[in-house]
Amino acid sequence: MLNNIISILTISLFTSSFASFCHWNSGCPYKYFASKTSYNAIRGDIRDSLVVLKGCEPVSIWGLLRHGKRYPSSRFGKSMNEALAIREDILSSYREGRSSLCAQDIEDLDAWVTDKKMFDSATELTPEGYEEMYGIGKRIRHTFANLLDKLDKHTFRPAYGKWIEDSAKAFIKAFNNNKIHPEKSLSESDVMAPYLTCGKYQKDVQKNPNIYEESEKYKKNPEYLATKDRIQRRTGIAYELTDTNVTALYDLCRHTWSGVESKLSPWCALFTKDDLQVLEYIQDLRSYYRNGYGTPQSETFGQIPLADLLRTFQKVKEGDGKKMTAYFTHATMLDMVYTSLGLFKDNKPLSSANRDRDRKWRSSANSAFSVNLVAVLNRCTKKDEIDYNVVFYLNEEPIRAICADGTCTWKEFEEKLTPFLNTKIDFCEFKSEPY
Repeated sequence: MLNNIISILTISLFTSSFASFCHWNSGCPYKYFASKTSYNAIRGDIRDSLVVLKGCEPVSIWGLLRHGKRYPSSRFGKSMNEALAIREDILSSYREGRSSLCAQDIEDLDAWVTDKKMFDSATELTPEGYEEMYGIGKRIRHTFANLLDKLDKHTFRPAYGKWIEDSAKAFIKAFNNNKIHPEKSLSESDVMAPYLTCGKYQKDVQKNPNIYEESEKYKKNPEYLATKDRIQRRTGIAYELTDTNVTALYDLCRHTWSGVESKLSPWCALFTKDDLQVLEYIQDLRSYYRNGYGTPQSETFGQIPLADLLRTFQKVKEGDGKKMTAYFTHATMLDMVYTSLGLFKDNKPLSSANRDRDRKWRSSANSAFSVNLVAVLNRCTKKDEIDYNVVFYLNEEPIRAICADGTCTWKEFEEKLTPFLNTKIDFCEFKSEPY
């Protein structure tokens, strides 16, 4: 009996000495998960951040929006489903005194119930994703009520994909107008996703595993190896975790976190803040070289929706435009548009050799679920003269980087976007299927 008590005390002391971080009561848990970040973690509120200009009124709104939170693809879902078995090993390690996880985090992980839809409804829009998109629509409608309450001339078009179509429907639902419907999505190349059917780009970039060379090289970096070792020791699992295991566990963490309900995921307890930042950087490397400055074609593709933006506002100036234009698309398209505008550009390319903690290219902030780039055309009257300006918003906050004072004069706006009107993607060579 005495030996048993001593053993229990020893295990307790061993566990307590290593359980220096508890996820459940961390106060400010890290909630940035690259492109799987919840919109609520990074958004502003356009109702509060609206740029009000004396003598001006909004006359047209143009937006490019990523779809809301969706369930993982079948490929990633399969890896995540297989990783669920590791939970029993983590619980056993804790009972045997090999884990440094906190008791409450273990209890929460043990009680966690699998959402079958996460594996059975691949890529479908989640209820949280619906709420994200509905919320954006509601706040925009509220902010520009005078312009949008009687919305007659408009375009709402989703890119190809059911989860994107459902995102558009959620956004439109906020307008409480039964006469507004999304346009039919096009399977071929379109304004908000021209890269999808570009054969050469799909072959050389999107479906080329070599494009991820830097992110794979980073997995040999001492920083990543230290992260992997911390996860190994924190969980106390007897066998060695593979890179696939680590990625699957990370995906379980970021897919089961609720931004709308501010609900923590017990799977995130397996990682420290440093671990999550390292894993986030792997995703940044992937998006940078696939969608951003690491691929020359990205800038060209990004010019196509920006040319549409210019044409849309030119028509409004001519008296024949639309009050609102909204395109619903992928994170890839937003990344390409940032590249065309020169946003979030670092002085040096992102590298596997060194993780710049102050880098500008951060997919958690720029490519989260439901991220959106919105441009507002204002008509201004001064001394009986009419002029126009454009204000850009990213995730419901004004962008200061496009024009010096945050508000583009019409001349600045036109000069910046006019070169994009002649953009061609004749390098595609052949057409490919979008999915």
